[in-house]
Amino acid sequence: MKVSNTHLYLTLSNYGKVIPLKDRISDPEDLIDWTEKEFKYVRYNPRKDINRYGLSITSLDGGLSGRPDLDSLTEYNYELGNFTPDNFIKEEDMNVPTPVYNYPSMKNLCDEWQPHLFRTHIIRIDPGGYFPPHRDHTNVNLESLRLIMPLKNCEAPQLTFILDNDIINWQQGRLYFIDTAKMHYLFNPSFEPAYMLVMNVGVNSHSVQNIINKFQYR
Repeated sequence: MKVSNTHLYLTLSNYGKVIPLKDRISDPEDLIDWTEKEFKYVRYNPRKDINRYGLSITSLDGGLSGRPDLDSLTEYNYELGNFTPDNFIKEEDMNVPTPVYNYPSMKNLCDEWQPHLFRTHIIRIDPGGYFPPHRDHTNVNLESLRLIMPLKNCEAPQLTFILDNDIINWQQGRLYFIDTAKMHYLFNPSFEPAYMLVMNVGVNSHSVQNIINKFQYR
């Protein structure tokens, strides 16, 4: 009997809402310095005047415009009139590597999640930047999950990430499964930008088992 995506997601979330994995990047600050030198971060969700920027690691066309991969997909599709399953742009459509993907430690990390890696990017939250309380999933079929890696200046109180009313304490350069179906929000009250990697991975038996196999503590 085929197990539904939602059932697989709920099975994984039973292990915890913040789960450290074995996957790591040993040079996260060097990675960030390289991206700032070589590329231009663009506004994350340009409809919102908030100090948030992003850099695509995968995108719809392999480019770095950020459109639509750093936009709200719901709002983007609505503006274009994409209302049918055939033309609605989804997380899984933004899977073409950009030049950022080829940074050695980034490529090693991302290759571990292929061919189930969907929309993936670095988010930069500048001083005063924030994400208001929200959930990443609001429908009955959970088709993707979030893996997040803090890269630079992400420890509270420099960046405060609150999930289900608890502040996340995490290790820079380590990958985490974060149950973002739960309510969460974050803000940067400091004087330095904070950077994190956000990976969207397709929910299926292979990817969920891969996460379980990568638990830091088993």
